[in-house]
Amino acid sequence: MAARGRGMYRSARMWRSASCCAALALVVSCGPKKVESPLEKAPPAEIAQARELAAGGDLRGAQSAYENFIIQNQGTTEADLARLELGTLDADIGRCQDAVPHLEQAQTSADHAIALRASLQLGACQLQLGDPERALTTVAPLAGERFSKEEQMQLWDTVVVASEQTTNAVTGLRVIDTLIASGAEAPDPQRASSALDLLAKKITIEEAAILFEELRPGAPPQAAVAMRLLQHALDVQDAEAVVRAADALRASASMEVPAVAMLVARADELLHGNPYVVGALLPLSGRGREVGRQLLQGMQLARLDEGGPEIVVEDTGGDPSKTAAAVDSMIADQRVIAVLGPVSSRTTEAAADATRRAGVPLISFSASEDVTSAGDEVFRLLYSPRDELNAMVEQARKRGWSRFVVLYPDHGYGRTIERLFDQEVAAAGGIYCEGVPYPPGTKSFAEYVRTILETSCDVVLLADVANQIALIAPTFAAEGAWSVGRGALPEHAEREVHFLLPSPSWSPKLLHRTQRYLQGALIALPFYESSEATLNQHFRTAYETRYGKAPQAFAAYGYDAYRLISATLRQGHQTRQTLTDALKAGSSVTPVTAVDALSVERGPAHPPHVYEVRDDLLERVE
Repeated sequence: MAARGRGMYRSARMWRSASCCAALALVVSCGPKKVESPLEKAPPAEIAQARELAAGGDLRGAQSAYENFIIQNQGTTEADLARLELGTLDADIGRCQDAVPHLEQAQTSADHAIALRASLQLGACQLQLGDPERALTTVAPLAGERFSKEEQMQLWDTVVVASEQTTNAVTGLRVIDTLIASGAEAPDPQRASSALDLLAKKITIEEAAILFEELRPGAPPQAAVAMRLLQHALDVQDAEAVVRAADALRASASMEVPAVAMLVARADELLHGNPYVVGALLPLSGRGREVGRQLLQGMQLARLDEGGPEIVVEDTGGDPSKTAAAVDSMIADQRVIAVLGPVSSRTTEAAADATRRAGVPLISFSASEDVTSAGDEVFRLLYSPRDELNAMVEQARKRGWSRFVVLYPDHGYGRTIERLFDQEVAAAGGIYCEGVPYPPGTKSFAEYVRTILETSCDVVLLADVANQIALIAPTFAAEGAWSVGRGALPEHAEREVHFLLPSPSWSPKLLHRTQRYLQGALIALPFYESSEATLNQHFRTAYETRYGKAPQAFAAYGYDAYRLISATLRQGHQTRQTLTDALKAGSSVTPVTAVDALSVERGPAHPPHVYEVRDDLLERVE
């Protein structure tokens, strides 16, 4: 009860202000008035007493004082003020059922300020009582009124929550449109935007057509309605309706939202057509079939999102000879404007001869640095191991870390990483202590960890897969060496270490198993599945909805590769040569991976993202 009393006390303090402008909860003019509102002057003694009782926690006494005053002053605006305050008091203590009759009477007051405030409170009560339709109807006339900041927030909250719950979507859209036109800023713009999208999905096409003409051009409510109309027009292939809705969205600030941009792109595709075909050379059978499947699903989702060229798929089986035959068949179709794939360096080399002769740009999904040597039209979308090591070492040096060591499995990949790491540390001006190899599949790492701890090096590259990292990191802690990031070392710790992890070490499950041992570790990733970026969230949700599982990095690469080609075509680079030249010049797209463009060297134009482990999430490091 004390907490409820404090809420009423705040209201009482506001009402007791002597200033004309400060006295009004509603913002009214301070100029000359024919009739002074009861809200603008000192209250009658009985109302002042009721406020004091409420502020002191005597809610029953306050209610009785208000009721007695109302009985004795029937037909006056002062009685309306008492009804307003009594209703507000009941609402503050969670008794909206009792508040409604008082507020409904105050709502009919001859005093405009009292009537508006009563409507505002009444709408909030109706919403609390489970009647969003009536709440919207009640507050709708208030949308064009001038309110204090606090009351604007209350009005917005009522409108947004009611819009989320109502079946009367038309009223909700109109109210929000008027609110925005009045200059009232939503306290939670993202939630307000979501409410608009939800309202637009609830209306019929007939209602959408009427509202499209009625709502203010370019404003968010009209943009939400235009999205509804555009989706319908695309479904029924109504070119005229597509033009109108797409033009409205182009003129709206909503075009900044990726989902809107994608829908407009699909509209452009319908209107103007696309004579091109994008080839996909992927291993859909054999050892690499899972990678091929993910890449293809990413491409297909991109086309579904944005429209764009048809995708013609050929299975390489991971076999160079099969790849050569597949690409010859594909290139024979003169409509193929670009080829996405293959995956390995050997199959890329097999495909490059045919694409080079035809002048077709080929975007390979090989991580080999040398893959672009196969031809001037060959691009590499994936980051190489050197790219990742360079990015992590650079960030480590920025933090003042200088002494590096690598713990790696003694096989081809591990030895390659050790060699490249030595080079990148030297190039960055660091000190490379040594590489510590261990047999592949090792399960006990104590002796190898001790070897590292015998050195003075404290920056440790862990060059293995996630399951192995989950064994290695706790071993360091067991030997007295902790990675704590920005935290404090445990009392029993003997020294601090800093971990670096290339992308093959990452798995979403890794932090759930070993996060306490990896705090502050730096991880180089081309794609982070938990990124909060708007496009990433859309991609993740759309992929899970369509394919029933979370996307992995290769699905993201396929998505971005197709979108990069499609976006470049839409920019007017519609021959094989001009498309190749545009890609070399840095034609870009907003990506879900870190690859937004390709460079003149025909690899990723910018380094991979580096993340720091913070609790059970990754925080991007700039």
